[in-house]
Amino acid sequence: MSRPLIELTVRRRVAQYTNILIREHCRVQGLVATPDGGTVSAIRFENGDGRSEILATDLVVEASGRGNLTLGLLESIGQAAPEETTIGVDITYATAVFAIPDDALTDCKAVATFDPPTEGGLGAIMLPLERDRWIVTLVGRHGEKPPGESDGFLAYAQRLRTSTIYDAINKAEQLGEIVRFGFPASFRRHFDRLAEFPRGLLPFGDSICRFNPAYGQGMSVAAQEARLLHELLARHAAEPDPLAGLAPAFFAEATSLIETPWVMAATPDLAHPKTVGQRPENLQQSLDFTEGLFRLAAEDGAVHKLIFEVLNLLKPQSALRDPDLVERVKAVAAPA
Repeated sequence: MSRPLIELTVRRRVAQYTNILIREHCRVQGLVATPDGGTVSAIRFENGDGRSEILATDLVVEASGRGNLTLGLLESIGQAAPEETTIGVDITYATAVFAIPDDALTDCKAVATFDPPTEGGLGAIMLPLERDRWIVTLVGRHGEKPPGESDGFLAYAQRLRTSTIYDAINKAEQLGEIVRFGFPASFRRHFDRLAEFPRGLLPFGDSICRFNPAYGQGMSVAAQEARLLHELLARHAAEPDPLAGLAPAFFAEATSLIETPWVMAATPDLAHPKTVGQRPENLQQSLDFTEGLFRLAAEDGAVHKLIFEVLNLLKPQSALRDPDLVERVKAVAAPA
């Protein structure tokens, strides 16, 4: 599914709820706190007519992506911002959509190719979309910038370490413009470490943790956080003040949701010598295990399936630490 189709589907589902009002063409400009700074009581926003309005609130979920509203609110009430873990990846993406030719490959669901970390910064992913289309994203790291025009896009694809993607799109019809996007760093904000947090406010999704988009985990984590919020609200509904401990409880449980995708994305990124970030002491051991795991996956379809179930958050990372699987990976990774 393309991003527009996902968003349209979700919007239509939300619109089915009669107790939800969607305010279109509005932009939130700031959060309003009570005089003591302990509670977020309203939002200030620009409406569709360009006028400023104040809307009283019980609970604000900030899913704006960057979390600037939450950080601005904390600064305005004199509260420290959360600690941040940052991984400077310096990645550039260029994405194009193609019509699938009649004589195209039919025996694969997706194609991905990436340079080994020490050998370069090129990579690409090709996936099918609705209405018989391919979406192709070229990736460049640390100075490698995929071009935004058609000839340069194809020339860059031709430089990939395998020719599968280039061969597929070389004669295919490009649909629409090429879109480029720069992603300087992944970050994780440790709201769970704050001693106190304003009542009635909950940062969400990328406002808490922004993942490298190459792994496609951001929206999946946000969906899991939405389920968590639903469960917490149901759990606290009978309490005199259901929102009193909501944020600390959410941050504590969201940490475990974030851990698997963060580790799955952070470890490969830290393997690149030019990536900026604190490397764990066991990084090389983790990289060796990952390399052995992918070698095994190339020979065993069940292991390949398991890896992608973990990457796509269908199974926990612990599934890759099954003792029998670990022994098989060691055997594959062992030097001859």
